[in-house]
Amino acid sequence: MSDCNSNCDSCASKCSSAKPKNDFAVDAHELSNVKKVIGIVSGKGGVGKSLVTSLMSVNMNRKGYNTAILDADITGPSIPKAFGLKEKVVSNEMGIFPAKTNSGIEVMSINLLLANETDPVVWRGPVIAGTVKQFWSDVIWNDVDYMFVDMPPGTGDVPLTVFQSLPIDGIIGLW
Repeated sequence: MSDCNSNCDSCASKCSSAKPKNDFAVDAHELSNVKKVIGIVSGKGGVGKSLVTSLMSVNMNRKGYNTAILDADITGPSIPKAFGLKEKVVSNEMGIFPAKTNSGIEVMSINLLLANETDPVVWRGPVIAGTVKQFWSDVIWNDVDYMFVDMPPGTGDVPLTVFQSLPIDGIIGLW
């Protein structure tokens, strides 16, 4: 249809391109504007997910796109260290503002919230999954062309939460 706005939830038409409703989907912060979300995944650790996430974001940033990284590896965050980020994120009544690298890449990671960035995060799956959802819904992501989501290794709670809750447009798998 020519008047399709791609919002199948509010559409009365039963067209052939209708998408099924995702009951687990979480809305981004009302002030956020994220166009494409790419997940970086692997069935095991130590294969370079964080490196690929960082390099993809830097490469797209150098090509003129606004990029961001959501560090969903809550128990093993490494993105801030890769960019030399030390300052904590700030928030106000509107929401949380991600940290920015020297080149303008927005970053949200658990160790940007901790008192000491090396403090261990020993949480159960549901709390970790809730934190990842909050990184999407409570953080004010500015005009982001490409957001890269650095996943923890494996197929546990966090990858499932991301795939069900965020509007994933693509996946980069490392094996």
